[in-house]
Formats: sequence, C-alpha cells, structure tokens
Amino acid sequence: MTAIVRRATPADIGPILALGTADPAFGVSPRIRFYEREELAEWIAEPGENFLLVIGDAGEICGFCFAKRMSSHWAYLDNFYVRPGVRGHGHGRLLMQALLDLLQGEKIAYLSTLVAESDPFLAEYFRAGGMTPEKKYVWLERFVGDKTSGTSP
Repeated sequence: MTAIVRRATPADIGPILALGTADPAFGVSPRIRFYEREELAEWIAEPGENFLLVIGDAGEICGFCFAKRMSSHWAYLDNFYVRPGVRGHGHGRLLMQALLDLLQGEKIAYLSTLVAESDPFLAEYFRAGGMTPEKKYVWLERFVGDKTSGTSP
C-alpha cells in the first residue's frame, strides 16, 4: 500500500465531489445529496475550524474525511469514506489515525459522530476503532426558506 493522507486542497474538490455523488449512501434526505462545491472550498480555506483530509493511493484520491471543530475541545466527524474497491487494505485506519493525530495537535480531546442505524458495518468499524455508542438520534431537518405546515408541539 502506498497510501498517503493529507489535508485537502482546492484541486481535490472535484475528486471529493465525484466520490460523494457516486455513492447513494451520502444522501441524508431527498433534498441533500452531498456537499456543495462551495462548502468544500470554504472548509479548505478555514483549516483551523475544518479538518478535511484525503487519502490517495497510486496518485488517485480514494477516500476522505471531514470533521468540524465544535468548540475548543470537541470536533464532530461529519463524513468518513473510503471507496469500496480499496476497502480492506488499511486505508480507513490510516485516514482515521491521521485525523486523530491532527485533532490531538489542535488540543481537541473529544470526537463524536452519528452513524445511520441502517449501516451496522460502519457502526462496528468505529466501535473497533475505539468509539463507543452513547445515544440514538433522529435526523431532523428544515430548509430555512420553507413554509411550515402544522403546529409545533
């Protein structure tokens, strides 16, 4: 394995979008398919608040992860992905370790994430990497400009 993990650069936006839009697992709802190009550019431009890493093998980006600084000591892992064709060769471990090393260097003590109940493989993957399940959540969303129907409880 000749995999290399590094911070994403503007040149990586296209390959990250290609990975994210090729896999239906990224859709969190019918209206949110994947990140927008502008979001990726913003995250790359603000490395103190955003941790967007890519892993490349044989010169091709084959995975990425994105974590967001939530406070001085907490980061949230929003996305973690390795292309199916290269899974099982340690790329995910390298990517996660690089993220943990980066967060430790930033004095971040706590990393959290959400995993869909419909993805037991990913949940077990993170458990094997030392993360522990704490609570279950329901994904709720609202687009700010949408009109509501119904009343609040």
